[in-house]
Amino acid sequence: MTKTKAVTVARFFRDMEKNLKIQWVSGRNGGDREITEGSIQRPGLALAGFFDYFADKRVHIIGMAEYAYLNSLSEPDRANAISKYLEEYMPCIVFARGLSPDPLFIELSNDIGLPVFVSSMITYHVINGIVIYLERELSPSITVVGNLVEVQGTGVLIRGASGVGKSECALAMIRRGCALIADDVVKISHPGGSSLMGCSAMEEMFGFIEIRGLGLINVIQLFGVSAFRQRKEIDLVITLKPWDQVQKIERTGLETENYRLLGFDIPHITLPVAPGRETANLVEIAAQEFRMRSLGLHAGKVLNEAIIKRITPH
Repeated sequence: MTKTKAVTVARFFRDMEKNLKIQWVSGRNGGDREITEGSIQRPGLALAGFFDYFADKRVHIIGMAEYAYLNSLSEPDRANAISKYLEEYMPCIVFARGLSPDPLFIELSNDIGLPVFVSSMITYHVINGIVIYLERELSPSITVVGNLVEVQGTGVLIRGASGVGKSECALAMIRRGCALIADDVVKISHPGGSSLMGCSAMEEMFGFIEIRGLGLINVIQLFGVSAFRQRKEIDLVITLKPWDQVQKIERTGLETENYRLLGFDIPHITLPVAPGRETANLVEIAAQEFRMRSLGLHAGKVLNEAIIKRITPH
């Protein structure tokens, strides 16, 4: 398991420049400062002179409320508030709504190497974008070999030994209307709560799948934008195994397995594969059956209960 303990401000800007529509206006020599907490900080209390519980590991956001407060002060008081505030350590400051920082912000942030950004987006969208990004980057994560696809809303991680046909299975499913999330290497993270999220381990591989003998295929160009998702919650794990390597083949579906990922038990199915067997069709049916079971409709249990009822003496 790996966990990104920090994101440098330079990387934050590189990753979010377009999404947040931000400009780096001062403090460019502070790009190596690190963000280590996924929340943000609105520094209204600090600007008013209250520095207890100061958040020195979070991105600071200055919106209309903080901006209006500073403008309500006399020039000496405003200069004092800004100077005292910038004496504290923080990774960076983002001004939302296209608000122009006070010239003293620019001067002092350049002196101390504190990155200051300006975003043209409204404060709520800036906060939302930053929190989502940091949750993803700072959450515990692992990388696994496999393919991740979405089947009618169900996230299915397809595992198996090299050459067993994982990518071919995923491609056949995409042709049937499913969506690709990741091919070959899947990054799995735990952003919080009880869910695990999966995405491609390399952003450069978004929308691409490798098929031996054909090379790389762009599923978005071939099948449209609906054939790709950037990330998806993992609901089910399916391991493909050659038929002769499966020691016990489930016949009724009454016995359930789990696959452990990042401390979570995910429902797991071992699916035997053999020449002529429509693996993609079986994986799709398995995902649909999983969804039915989650709604309380379990075909194996219904039949089992009916048989028990029939053979039980009245």
